[in-house]
Amino acid sequence: MAIEFESLQEAAQELAEDVGPHDAAGLKALSDTHLREQHDAREELFAFVDDLWENAKTQGLDPAVRAEYASLAGLRDLVTALRDNAADLLTEREASSA
Repeated sequence: MAIEFESLQEAAQELAEDVGPHDAAGLKALSDTHLREQHDAREELFAFVDDLWENAKTQGLDPAVRAEYASLAGLRDLVTALRDNAADLLTEREASSA
């Protein structure tokens, strides 16, 4: 089944939304230590991708409107969603154990 998207960013956003429940279930099954490791790894990946985005800006480019950055915009959205899933669950666990 083929699904049409107007942009790579839109496709990545849909992917993030669709994978969210599966990601959350997987994260919930992790121990506190492994959840922290996932959180930290996702933070590091986000920082790398965000640096790519910010580097384009420092070169005087506007990646939000340039077609050649559409895939990076989508990746940034996807990585943000994955990072936020881990951060939300980690915050929830830390609050419940406090």
